[in-house]
Amino acid sequence: MIIEINNKTLTNALEDVWMKGKYHNGESAKNSQLTNYALLELLDDNEMHLYNADNQTICRVSVPVIRQTETMDGTNMVVVEIDKILKYLKTFTSDTVRLEAVDYILLQSEGGGKRASLPLVVNHPNATMIARIQGFTITPENPVFSSVTFESVITTGSNILTDAVKTCDVINNAKYLFNTDGVTLHISSRKTDIDMVDVEVSTLTINGDPSTVEVTGQFHKFFRGSVPVTIYLKDESPIIWASEDRILIKAPYITR
Repeated sequence: MIIEINNKTLTNALEDVWMKGKYHNGESAKNSQLTNYALLELLDDNEMHLYNADNQTICRVSVPVIRQTETMDGTNMVVVEIDKILKYLKTFTSDTVRLEAVDYILLQSEGGGKRASLPLVVNHPNATMIARIQGFTITPENPVFSSVTFESVITTGSNILTDAVKTCDVINNAKYLFNTDGVTLHISSRKTDIDMVDVEVSTLTINGDPSTVEVTGQFHKFFRGSVPVTIYLKDESPIIWASEDRILIKAPYITR
């Protein structure tokens, strides 16, 4: 697997699937992330998918590559350690980088002035979870994931989600309850019935039946800039957030 790709594009995508942010930890929130590993999958037509997952969350980001070359072994997937590869990419000042993965990973800046080599990671620790969204697509017309047919489909803006989460994070427990009555969407966070925050979220479209689902951990930073985000909901089922170039799935939080 050999690719040439924009350095900033690759750096941003790796940071996005790392999903650093606030995560639920007992009665409060702490800074954390998904695993330190990203699976890179090279597709046809100069496109690459980056994946990460733990036992509750799966994410995928699609990015363009400038040029791709098949290697003798036909490998189109490689697993990298995110923190290590980011350290090298951030020291490469060229716009383009070359990534070659055979017996190890070789990074080269444009023109070859800077080179770095990294060991290969044999497997992603949650490869089985990632396999669930390889080749997966979802649309409002076909809102299905695995055995779940979603009952509510809502489109809003990433900047609107960010504003709602920032308000909810005053509670500092990184638990977010999504609730729709089919007309409006609310996101709330609470420690008790009195100590809580509730935000009515502006939406572009809402279709379907009432649904209520609670999840933990950050999700809004996964979407860069101001882009439309479609949210798929069903009671006590995973939540899916999807935009043009990425998808995020979180299992529901069940109070024990």
